[in-house]
Amino acid sequence: MAIELIPVLEVGYNNQGVQIPDNHFYWDNSEIWDDFHSECYKKAGFKDKLIPYLKGSSFYRLTDISDDNLKKLTIDHTQDLKEQSCSFFGGYVLRVDNQDRLYPQCCGLLADINFWENISNGKKSYYEGHPVPQIVIKGNSITFDLRTNEFDEIFQPPPPVLLFQVDKAELGIAIEKTIQELVTFAKRLERINTDYNLQITNIANVLIWSDDNH
Repeated sequence: MAIELIPVLEVGYNNQGVQIPDNHFYWDNSEIWDDFHSECYKKAGFKDKLIPYLKGSSFYRLTDISDDNLKKLTIDHTQDLKEQSCSFFGGYVLRVDNQDRLYPQCCGLLADINFWENISNGKKSYYEGHPVPQIVIKGNSITFDLRTNEFDEIFQPPPPVLLFQVDKAELGIAIEKTIQELVTFAKRLERINTDYNLQITNIANVLIWSDDNH
């Protein structure tokens, strides 16, 4: 079983006066939504093109975001949250055997790495996003239950598998690789903070970890 945990940022900026597509499901209308996002980003002042992790979505891999775009995201995010800071919006794509099984949901954060670390260590944990996957940890197996009732929120985009298991140790190995990617991302943030004199105290802690454990 090949497991990856891929960190992504969710980039919004949908309030730029651009007409929102009538076709609401971006995963079924990816070209229309890509054009919409591109126009929004252009009007918002992004210098470089943003390439989504999943066509039509607003999820972007950390390594695919240019320094100029990251500077703008950092400034905008910290200005919008002057009174109450939180990490970047987004989270983690769980990829199993080359298939994306679970995307970040509404209100997901980069700081949700704490959730993934906890369950890989056999601990129950709270997940910031919603809807929330039901997690059952038994021995070396972690079961993800994405089934919902009629009136529940549904996972978006629709999961290819609603009930599946992963090996706890293999998930732990994937998380170690993810944390290394986050450490590299933290160094980028610190460099941008210095180069542009943003004066954001503990920038990596604020925008990634939201704690003092890393």
